[in-house]
Amino acid sequence: MAPRPDWNLLMVRAREAWRLLPKLPDGSIDWGDIRVGHLDTGYTRHPIFGDWAAGSAWLRPEDGLNLLEGACALPLDPLDYEGNPGHGTRTCSLLCGDATRLGAAPESEIGIAPRLPVVPCRIVNSVVLIRERHRTAVADGIRHAMGAGCRVVSMSLGTPTFPPNMTGGMGRAVDDAYDAGIIMTAAGGQVIDRLTYPAKYNRTIGCGGVTRQRRIWFSYAIGEELVDVWAPAEDVLRADALAEAGIAPLAPVEADDPGSLSTESGGSNDGKIGKGAGTSYATVHVAAAAAMWLRLRDAEIDATYSKPWQRVEAFRLLLKQTAAPINGASPANGSGVLDIERLLQAPLPDRSKLTKAAKDKNKFA
Repeated sequence: MAPRPDWNLLMVRAREAWRLLPKLPDGSIDWGDIRVGHLDTGYTRHPIFGDWAAGSAWLRPEDGLNLLEGACALPLDPLDYEGNPGHGTRTCSLLCGDATRLGAAPESEIGIAPRLPVVPCRIVNSVVLIRERHRTAVADGIRHAMGAGCRVVSMSLGTPTFPPNMTGGMGRAVDDAYDAGIIMTAAGGQVIDRLTYPAKYNRTIGCGGVTRQRRIWFSYAIGEELVDVWAPAEDVLRADALAEAGIAPLAPVEADDPGSLSTESGGSNDGKIGKGAGTSYATVHVAAAAAMWLRLRDAEIDATYSKPWQRVEAFRLLLKQTAAPINGASPANGSGVLDIERLLQAPLPDRSKLTKAAKDKNKFA
């Protein structure tokens, strides 16, 4: 029997988690004031994000950031550059898309947190943060998301190393967001066998990838102890970017971003549903889980923790305590596969069990 296309939703128990969340009269999730900052290549006006013509899309581009076309421009992804065009749409569709409104059957649902308000930030053309300006862009994106009221920041980008003292302020921005209680999920990467920054920082939530067999999809010789949780990263359904009329889009570079090219839809800018792979996708699973946890437990979290950073450490601890086992050798740090239902139902850890993550002695390696 062929595996169900929505195997990732089944694995992380997303639908079970949805049942625990408050609902609007139409039956969709009531997200309250929760919003997620999405630092990537921007967005495209894909119908999986709602009815743009009717003004009912749940993305919040007017609150977003565009560091490439100018501060006054919406963070629309023009798709016409060399790098990873469309990466933002693909990852965001898995974060908050709702394919059922397009007529998709339940087994073809996309979106770990359907209709979650997301603030897209177009900060890079390439999700491999090679240059100093790329890391500066991440810092700017984190700070913008904080100012826009985002309590979760999702970063499906990274670099395994950079020269000493050349961080672009990325590490300092991570420190400031952590102190403000912002949960930052970051991709482990798969270009080289070492965890990438910003996932490698002590104060982010490092996200690794697993297959549908619950096996580690990509392992790390260096930095694996900083992977806090593992989530689906192979053959997950997501939407391709949708090019605007008159745009001549360029194809992404597959080697730089496994999963950039669809294995089913035949193109990467036609808006069709296809499959992707990469820790970029694992990361948005975890960002969605953070949004659900905050929505359901927010009042209790505020009453339990007096210091903002404690909510980040409570989330990190619960990820490990509620995770499902990995098939094969278990990571030494006790991390496992994301289980959102168990995460939402688990009692909050006592403050005495939480330790503030140390600042990195070096913001490079």
